[in-house]
Amino acid sequence: MNRLTTFVLSGFVALALNAPAFAQAPAAGQAEKKGERQEKKGERLEKKGAAQEKKGEKLEAKGKTKAGERLEKKGEKNEKRGEKLEKKGEKAEKK
Repeated sequence: MNRLTTFVLSGFVALALNAPAFAQAPAAGQAEKKGERQEKKGERLEKKGAAQEKKGEKLEAKGKTKAGERLEKKGEKNEKRGEKLEKKGEKAEKK
């Protein structure tokens, strides 16, 4: 029984000593980098969405309405997602 209590107590001591390390927030530099990456990805998605919409319009003009509508819808989704990512990136950078 003596070994068991010693083992358990040593575990509690180790946990108590490491608790402050777990409570720390991540470094500020990482948050900024993550924000920048999200902004860049958002911009790329917006450009991709715009290109898809243009391509959809061209397909509709050629007479392929179904494919054109699908591409336009997909383009709109990508643009919205890109805007959200940009906003999220800006918030992450401010923190």
